[in-house]
Formats: sequence, C-alpha cells, structure tokens
Amino acid sequence: MRHHAKRTKLVHVLTASCALVFAAGLQVPAAGAQSTVGVAPTAPKPPAAATMRQAGTHVAAPRGDQYYVEFRSRYAQSYGHAFVVFGRGPGPGKKISPSQIAGLHPATDSPIPFWVGHVIPVKSETGASEGDTDEIYVSARYRVMLSKPDYERTLAFIRNLQKTSPMWQEMIYNCNDFVADIARFVGLKTPSTKTFPKEFITQLRELNEGRQRIAVPAESLQASQPSQPSLQ
Repeated sequence: MRHHAKRTKLVHVLTASCALVFAAGLQVPAAGAQSTVGVAPTAPKPPAAATMRQAGTHVAAPRGDQYYVEFRSRYAQSYGHAFVVFGRGPGPGKKISPSQIAGLHPATDSPIPFWVGHVIPVKSETGASEGDTDEIYVSARYRVMLSKPDYERTLAFIRNLQKTSPMWQEMIYNCNDFVADIARFVGLKTPSTKTFPKEFITQLRELNEGRQRIAVPAESLQASQPSQPSLQ
C-alpha cells in the first residue's frame, strides 16, 4: 500500500509539472508524440472514403519502381504519432511487419516516461509502437518511390538513425523530428516539426507537391548524419 501511494503521488507530481511547463509556453500542439505507451490508440470511425481523403490517397507506383518509403501519422489518445513504413513493392500491403516500421517514442509500456519526457529527455525506442500496423488508425500519409540503390541507402540511414536516437523529449527531439530527418535525407522539404503529427505529414505532402518519385541527393550521401541535437 505504501509503494502504491508513492507511485500515485509521483504520477500526480509529474502531471502537475507538465501542466506548469505547458503554462510556461511549451504549447501542447508542439508535441510530436504518440499515444500513451501501452494504451491502445483510439480513432474516429468515419466512412472509408472519408478516411482516405483525410489521410491522403494511396499513390499508384510508377511502373518499374519497386521500393518505397511512406511517411505516416496515426490517431492516438494523446497527440498522435508520426513514423515511416518502408519496403519493396509499390507500397505497404494489408499486413505490415513491425520490422518495416521506424518511429521514435518513449521506451517501456509504462505511461510515466511519456509524461516525464515533456519535462526532461527519456529513453526511447525506435521501432513499431502499438497501432502503427493498423490501417484504421492512419490519419495522414505521403509515399515516395525510390530506386533500389537509393532505397538501400535510405534503409541504411534509417537503421543508423534508430541506433543513434537514444532519447525522446517532447520539445527537443520527438517523433516528428525523427521522421523529418528521414524526409530530408531522401531530398524532401520539411515543415516545422512543432505541430501535431497529422498536420506535420499533411504539410510534408503539400510542401513537396505530392512528388511521387524521389532520388536521394548527393549532399545527403556526403553528410548522412541525423540532425538530432545532443540530449545529454
């Protein structure tokens, strides 16, 4: 009972701290985050056609292209979450493997790191999170096609980014920032990351005028380090 009381008090303190941070000017829309870890995301249930209009229509792959990266956002019980899906073929199939997904989110199934991460950096995970493989939760998407060599370079960049993104912090480096690093690598223009994930992916698509085919620029190959700031 004593441990339970301490844990309850800790959650209340952290929640109050987050509220004070927001009141000080850290604007809730700036969160690039995801659902509370371990809690199933919730999505509205509009008609299928309306859902596709909101998320962005599936882009038919140009003939001969066999590799893609799709930038996605999904609904959640908090701000939503931004991540990427990648693989061989014209686009994601009905069943997506977690190994095809990369995204930044607080580690563990506890909701505590999520709230603590609004104040200080917390340990992250960079794979699939709950709800990422479910089409019903997609709120926005933007898919680009790559040649095989460019896809292999992009995949290597993603894997390196996963290895070198140990921390998550809502205002410094969040899921939008992680996705933006990948988008910049493949040569896309990126909007501000200080917005909700759905708006970030929508603006990413609009800023690049829905370009379907991308060639990784030479400058990305010469300087392929992510833009993540030091969180130490």
